[in-house]
Amino acid sequence: MGKILTVIGIVSGVLFAVVSCSTNTCRENVSALPLATFYSSSTENEISVDSLTVYGVGVPGDSAIIRNGNASMVYLPFRVSAASCGYVFHYEQKLLSDTRLNDTLTVNYKSNPMFTSVECGAMYFYEITGLSCTNHLIDSVAVVNASITNVESETIRIFFRTAEPDDDGDDSSGDMV
Repeated sequence: MGKILTVIGIVSGVLFAVVSCSTNTCRENVSALPLATFYSSSTENEISVDSLTVYGVGVPGDSAIIRNGNASMVYLPFRVSAASCGYVFHYEQKLLSDTRLNDTLTVNYKSNPMFTSVECGAMYFYEITGLSCTNHLIDSVAVVNASITNVESETIRIFFRTAEPDDDGDDSSGDMV
């Protein structure tokens, strides 16, 4: 009987230790990334931009966020150590693939360190303080939500000049840059 009580005591102790110790790993989204969504400036509908490359300005090495892809949105990572970031939008389509047509979007922001939890530690949230861009194919930009946290939501709207359908109705491609 004493051996059974000893075994039960050991098993209970092990189960208590397993249940009471926090072995949780950080399962929260610890990335605060602004999400820019693409729109047509003429219809104000969401669009996809074909053959688009987006990369960071002044970032060493290969900083392509999108490389010659079809996209309707892009995440634009910020640098904690800076107060602004720039992004180049290069259009790879045959008639538009000229660096003189590149657009540059500059975002000014404040970095705010936030403690999230013991498991996750600290992360940075951001507050957009201003936007500017060149206007080759980008018509305008707008801030939808200036506060950037780890909750995924649209932050910036980028309005592109889009091709209009031909008068004879042959253009069935919709709103694509």
